[in-house]
Amino acid sequence: MMKNAFNRLRSGMETLNLTMLLILNLFFMVFLLLAVCTVLVLAGVDEGFLYHDGQVELGGALAFVYTVCILIAVSMVVMIRMVFIHPLQRNIEAMKKLANGDFTVRVNHAEHGYVPREMVEFEQSFNKAAEELGGTEILRKDFINNFSHEFKTPIVSISGFADLLLEEQLPPEDQKEYLTIIRDESRRLADLATNILTLNRVESQTILTDKACFSLDEQLRQSVLVTQQKWRQKELDFDADLVPAEYTGSEGLLKEVWLNLLDNAAKFSPEGGTVAVNLRKEKNALMVSVTDQGEGMSADTQAHIFEQFYQGDTSHTTQGNGLGLAMVKKVLELHGGSIQVNSAPGQGSCFTVTLPI
Repeated sequence: MMKNAFNRLRSGMETLNLTMLLILNLFFMVFLLLAVCTVLVLAGVDEGFLYHDGQVELGGALAFVYTVCILIAVSMVVMIRMVFIHPLQRNIEAMKKLANGDFTVRVNHAEHGYVPREMVEFEQSFNKAAEELGGTEILRKDFINNFSHEFKTPIVSISGFADLLLEEQLPPEDQKEYLTIIRDESRRLADLATNILTLNRVESQTILTDKACFSLDEQLRQSVLVTQQKWRQKELDFDADLVPAEYTGSEGLLKEVWLNLLDNAAKFSPEGGTVAVNLRKEKNALMVSVTDQGEGMSADTQAHIFEQFYQGDTSHTTQGNGLGLAMVKKVLELHGGSIQVNSAPGQGSCFTVTLPI
């Protein structure tokens, strides 16, 4: 978004440069007109105009020419000031406000009479850039607020249970429970840091630089094995239907995609449930789907599920930080792919990934 905003400002500045070049050309034309008229007078080209009864009236002719040129020059200066300088001054003031962090500033040529087309284009670009920068600022503040909340919650939990372990003589079973909570919250912090670093890395990328050809079906099998501890704890069954498929892309980033989707499926599935993983080939794409038998999602949750820090489970009864699916979406976009979710309350969820080939 910020890149688009700066591109718009740069385009607007190029338009202004053309406008200033036009102004300089107008002044040059006035100067040239004055010089040409002076030469014509001195050369006495038009005898009917320069001569009277055989006498050269150079003084009067020069005075007339200079008067006309001065009137033209003054008129042009007034016109340039009204049409170019005043709008430029307004735009400069607006740019100063924007530089100082006021993203609500706008410029409107319609309020001040006629404005050249180039100035209109600049003001439109400026307003669009200010709007995009304002949106970026809102996202930045939301990110800081959400990150602060997600970071603070496990720290408070760790600190509280650590104090209990230090100050009280607790039965071994309580000690084990509190230590387990501290361990889980520590892992949650580590996951949060990892997801933020990964998300920051993929958001700053516009192209993939580490492409390689690898077996996608084998990568999915390995990802299932990596998450086996979680699905074994809940006695989940995995139903895998994977056709052999080679794919060229970022092997490391795509592995993060599968780990996130499989982790979510295990997290939201009931004990003894089934998680289905499917890989199939279409005409121009590879399709990967991960389906669980969890509680499902409402339409509103599905509309926001890929946003940063968004968690459909607002009670936080399931651990997470709302960054995983945002990262998944960005990674897939880098590959020219996409992800969709199909879900309904009480019917589980199915995430479908499309990778073009």
